Amino acid sequence: MRSLKHRVHASSFLLLFLSIISIPPPASSFAVPFISKDTELAMGQEADKQVIAQFGLYSDKNLQLYVNSIGQKLVSTLSDKEFNKYFFKVVDSSEINAFALPGGYIYVTRGILATINSEAELAGILGHEIGHVTQHHGAKQIVRTIGAQILAIGAAIANPQNAGEWLMVSSQMFNQINLGYGRDAELESDAHGLLSAYQAGYDPRSMVDFLKGLRQHEMMSGQSYHSFQATHPETKERIIKTGSLSESIINRNEQSVTKNRKEYLKYVQGLSFGGKKNRGDRKNYKKKHIDIYEVQPGDTFKSIAIKELGDEREDLTIAVMNGQRLEDSLEPGQFLKLVRPGPYRKDTILEIHPDIHPTQ
Repeated sequence: MRSLKHRVHASSFLLLFLSIISIPPPASSFAVPFISKDTELAMGQEADKQVIAQFGLYSDKNLQLYVNSIGQKLVSTLSDKEFNKYFFKVVDSSEINAFALPGGYIYVTRGILATINSEAELAGILGHEIGHVTQHHGAKQIVRTIGAQILAIGAAIANPQNAGEWLMVSSQMFNQINLGYGRDAELESDAHGLLSAYQAGYDPRSMVDFLKGLRQHEMMSGQSYHSFQATHPETKERIIKTGSLSESIINRNEQSVTKNRKEYLKYVQGLSFGGKKNRGDRKNYKKKHIDIYEVQPGDTFKSIAIKELGDEREDLTIAVMNGQRLEDSLEPGQFLKLVRPGPYRKDTILEIHPDIHPTQ
């Protein structure tokens, strides 16, 4: 059990962050008026079926178990979990996304896993989504969206005769959740993600690394994570806010933290890259996958692009995929993600030895 002193520190950081972004401190956690926690859980259970039907689960059992283990580790640090169980799932979509349903159902796409560069970054993202659950952002969104219909939700879930009504409600819920919850809620969940990751032993600055890499990705491809251009705060704003809080956390504590980059790379080696966004996507895509390359003496991003991919123009893509800049120097023994054409072959697995001190 975590000490009272530790929990007080965590609360003080949350208040610090909320003061930085000019959001009133949250009240004690409570269920949304008109929606009980049991109803929230039932909403999540039913909507989970639709999410799986729409995207499908990614067919890598080890990766599924890995993501779930990180999520459960974060949940174990919560003083008030709100719900008894949390469910973490990887869905088979190339879109860069992560989202949560009421009741503790949390999803990441294989698309976002391809952009993440460490276990600490993954922890920050999962912690962000856990924050949406514990603060009941999804249920609050439903109250705002469908108003008077909210009183009928419980009956719609429980009674099969109301399947049509529930389908309408759950479709609205998923569409709203996928657009985000607005600036204040997203920044509040950013704070939760940083604090949860730190309490679980991860470097909170890794979330800033992820956002910076995402900013580069957005500028290159125009693809935004979780509708940044809709109701999420702009990525640049989030970088500034999370940067301020993460530095405050590090400067006020002496706790050792980890990034666990190599451990993360072991699990995304072979990950399908690009391709279908959901099960309804009928386009034909050429198969691609994530491979891991060990940097050799004298390597540069350009030389790796030529030697491994046969195209020097891929140097910027390699840098961005790994959260780096073209001018960054490479160290022998460093591991990089590459996108290779074709299906993944297990006989090409590169053995990645764990760090003694996993700060990289």
